[in-house]
Amino acid sequence: MGGAGAGGGGLMMAGQQTTAMTQGGMAPPPPGAEIPGGGGGGSMGVPVLNSALAADLVDKSQLTSKQAKNLSHLPIVAIDMYGSDPVVAMFPPKPKTKNVDADNHNDTNTNLGANLVGKFQPQIHLNKGENSHKILRKYLTKDKTYDDLKADTLASSSKTDTVLIDSPHRFLGIRRIKDCPNYIKSKTTNSLLQEDNSAGLSAAISEEASQESIFLTNGSLDGVSTPSGDDFDRLVYKVRLAKTKKAVTLLPEEATRMILSVAQSSVARKHISGNGTDQDDPLDFPVAIALPAWACHDASVESWMDACPEGSVFFQRSVAALCGGLQPSKNKSPNLLHDRINKVLQMKEAEHQKENDGTDLTYTPLVVTVGLTKDGVECTAIEVAETQNYLPACLFGNYRVICSVSIPDSTAVGDCIKKLYETLEYVAPELDGPVGFLTYSSNQEEMTKLKTSLETTRRSLESWENVPIIMARPDVVAIGTATLAGVTHGRLHVLIRPKKKPKAHLALRVQNVAPTAVGVRMTYDNGKTWTPVKTVFDFDRRVPAGPYPMELTAAECAAMRETTEYEDDEALQKATAKHEGRKGIPKREEAALAFQLEVVQKWTRTGEWIRVGDIQRPLTKIVDEAEQIRVACEKNTLELSLAGTGIITQAFEGQLETVVQATTSARNSKLRYYIGVILAIAFFGGFLVKSYWEEHVFNRDTARLLTYYKNVLPGSLADGDERNARYLVWKYRNKKQKLWKRLEVKYGEPVLEIHEWPEPEEGEAKDEEIDDLDDAADEKGETQDEEDEQDEPDL
Repeated sequence: MGGAGAGGGGLMMAGQQTTAMTQGGMAPPPPGAEIPGGGGGGSMGVPVLNSALAADLVDKSQLTSKQAKNLSHLPIVAIDMYGSDPVVAMFPPKPKTKNVDADNHNDTNTNLGANLVGKFQPQIHLNKGENSHKILRKYLTKDKTYDDLKADTLASSSKTDTVLIDSPHRFLGIRRIKDCPNYIKSKTTNSLLQEDNSAGLSAAISEEASQESIFLTNGSLDGVSTPSGDDFDRLVYKVRLAKTKKAVTLLPEEATRMILSVAQSSVARKHISGNGTDQDDPLDFPVAIALPAWACHDASVESWMDACPEGSVFFQRSVAALCGGLQPSKNKSPNLLHDRINKVLQMKEAEHQKENDGTDLTYTPLVVTVGLTKDGVECTAIEVAETQNYLPACLFGNYRVICSVSIPDSTAVGDCIKKLYETLEYVAPELDGPVGFLTYSSNQEEMTKLKTSLETTRRSLESWENVPIIMARPDVVAIGTATLAGVTHGRLHVLIRPKKKPKAHLALRVQNVAPTAVGVRMTYDNGKTWTPVKTVFDFDRRVPAGPYPMELTAAECAAMRETTEYEDDEALQKATAKHEGRKGIPKREEAALAFQLEVVQKWTRTGEWIRVGDIQRPLTKIVDEAEQIRVACEKNTLELSLAGTGIITQAFEGQLETVVQATTSARNSKLRYYIGVILAIAFFGGFLVKSYWEEHVFNRDTARLLTYYKNVLPGSLADGDERNARYLVWKYRNKKQKLWKRLEVKYGEPVLEIHEWPEPEEGEAKDEEIDDLDDAADEKGETQDEEDEQDEPDL
């Protein structure tokens, strides 16, 4: 394993655990939730298979169940890398599977907790010499292992013949020197940051132009190509270990990986000393990193993911500080923050009981965390809920972040607090004031400075001037990070028994907000002028968020090329409609080819928008890779998502039809639509016409038959019997000619049309009317059977 100080100044080991997991006097679990293996009452314990209850219980937003299972036998290395005096902690492996009596409260899960390993220096020293140069190059090409690098290249302390790489993690995610934030430039020597070499100088010429042993310059991801201003660019170290050799190109991710290896080796030594086994490779230990708000952006987290081994997880530093600050101290001293929260809860409960309105208490304690590092200050408002006194590692089961403010300036404590106060009044005016300020820093001098600034600032804040200030231990961030990692990996959980059937839940659920903002900006003239940024996900947006769809069309681009100032969306839609159709093809093609888009991210509220990835041309597609020939497309859809750590996921959903193809498809679609409408009208209208015609023919034939009886058989039962006539017409509906023929044969008179019968004379008409009245009087006493006999002629 090598010496404790190999390559990084070493770790100052801590021999005691930070969490007092063996403390007595813990409160029993409430009926609704309990520790794994805890019973819900009864004299006979029911065996519960603990691993079966939580085998897949992991935070799947950062890693999969399979990854957690494969790494469950390894300790987790938690590092407060951004602290002024970085600290390392660890979370032990998951206990082996065993049956636990459901009525016992001594499951091994309750004894799991973060252990302090020691302080840590995020730097490495490289020996000078040709052999060290050779080993380093082979290590970077994976021809040599970390053990070889540690044996021949890494030095244990700073000497005149060594090269120092200090805090390379601060440069993670930075693409070019000009993009380097001021808080980093101000703490970096001029000799380390070389001038921009992208204006015509190759990387080889640039490295030979400097005789420094180490410097940072603009490079590329492969270490050879000339920077071209795209997402392939990287800020790289040039390390010269031998004067006769070319400088070695070292990415900040690779340098950070070396530093992490030192921390992993130190954790391995403590893990082996407690378990007596040396079978696992320390470099496989998963890592947990606490990131300050200004480092929770896409480029930074992406670089961290490249630097860390598989299964590593990342958390917001303020949340980790609260998690560590609520845990019992190693010397069993009172936890001031936890006591303060309990005191306020008791007061609120007593006030609520006095009101006696029959409702439940809805108050949730609010804690404001204030952290300081040499790079800046961050303030976060967090609500804590779901008391779990039976689980010391997670005394509260739910953290709800309300808002977060960060300023990468260590002298801006007062400004940061005031900005948080204003933001909290805006996003959650209904909340009561905080129960306390939790201040944290890994450096005692910074802690004193932080407390002094906070005491001065809170006097000017209405309703906050009496909020107590609670100073946390220097190791709270590392301990909290390790605890959050244990929860994420499924090693800490609670059992809920809603209906006597145990159900495992994460021991701590964190509802984060976005510490950064995400937006898009566009250009409609090939990058000559850009539109103002349209914010998609603003600060304090609940995350994870998305996907958020944005529909992009060539017709809208053509309208925007004419003017970008429209009164409202309706005016823009009218202007867009003018460019649709075949006549607008040339303008739409021109607009689509000139349209460009870039996703941007703002790291701090007062910072600038930083481009994420390359400039994109979503309304074009390449038809010739060799010649890079593009054709215009009609429409596309951009979908953006934001993770809790600031990672941006973007995807384009569209068929990318060319403008001509889309116009043809739209025309064909319109034709198909109208043809379908016509066919539907013809189909359903045909039924209506058919029904109307059949009804008309039926009524016509009925009237024809009644007229025939009136003229051929006047005064008979059939004369004027409409029911009988309708029945006969219905009976012979498909053979009318047969009916007319049989009537003609029977009565000797042809069945004429209504208009063909002669008009009756006036005297005959009166006689017929009298006869009809007489017939009606005679028929009044006849039975229904006699009427039925005349339902049809005796044919």
